[in-house]
Amino acid sequence: MNRRALLLIGLVALAAIPSLAALWLAGPGGDDGAVLIFAPSSFAPIEAELDAGLAAEGIGPVGWVFAGSQSLVAQLVDGAPADALITADLSTFAAAQAAEVTWPDERLITFNVLVLAVADGNPGEVTNLEALADPDLLIGFCAVEVPCGRLAANITSTLGVTSAPDTEETSVRALTAKLIAGEIDAALIYRSDAQTTGLTTVPVDGLNSLTNEYWGSGNDRGMEILHWLGSGAGQRILIDSGWGP
Repeated sequence: MNRRALLLIGLVALAAIPSLAALWLAGPGGDDGAVLIFAPSSFAPIEAELDAGLAAEGIGPVGWVFAGSQSLVAQLVDGAPADALITADLSTFAAAQAAEVTWPDERLITFNVLVLAVADGNPGEVTNLEALADPDLLIGFCAVEVPCGRLAANITSTLGVTSAPDTEETSVRALTAKLIAGEIDAALIYRSDAQTTGLTTVPVDGLNSLTNEYWGSGNDRGMEILHWLGSGAGQRILIDSGWGP
């Protein structure tokens, strides 16, 4: 069983011991002394690059827990330990603040935009955003309860496009996986996910007019990671991988 699987099993066990979990939330998250960062699933494809960049500057070690932002917040509410939380939009971050599972220190880290991505070879012959309403195509969206889904709903409404998704996923990572597997013809996913996985995208005017801001909060150990992500070498990795301008 790998380290992350063991970690997730540990998180479930901790949820059953709220008093202990609440104490550990204020301290180191990892049993091995690693700084435990709860991060949105869109960061998962660049874990190796982030770890290498942090190690090069003598920061860490870091333990990552990747999931949909709303799931990360729910785990913290249930008492899971962490040193920092990053969410993929401001509204989810605000929900975490309201639930009192953030820390006094916080910062804006980066932002992301949506792209219209298609399965390998573009079997649905998708050429524009109106394809999202084509009943003959298999279309995927993130569920509106999660950041990528809210952004997709906002952008299609802004651009006056009706969508008819055949599947709605709880994370952009799950939606991207369906595209890679050829289970759907097209989907609105983050530019970073399309770029890091090599998916083909269809140019759409105005699709980048709305963005999702990634906000983070942490204790002293966690904020060291968040400050690194938000400036210098961390920003270069993120921009090279599709985040930012």
